[in-house]
Amino acid sequence: MTSEDMLQELEREPFIPLRLHLSSGKVMDIEYPSSAFVRQNTLLIMHRLRANTLAIGNYDVIALRLIERVETLAASNA
Repeated sequence: MTSEDMLQELEREPFIPLRLHLSSGKVMDIEYPSSAFVRQNTLLIMHRLRANTLAIGNYDVIALRLIERVETLAASNA
């Protein structure tokens, strides 16, 4: 996964929630717009404390090279 590929997914209008499939077998969901930020070789994913709040509880930093596949999720699943 390149930074350009990831930016294209994150900047889609309207935003569509994403599921990232990592090489470790783990999956990471990006449920909200502006909750993931592309850096040079990594993706910063912030997790909200609760739905409908901007308060951040935790975050993950994922190397872009570890993202094997990106799946779009229906908005009702997020």
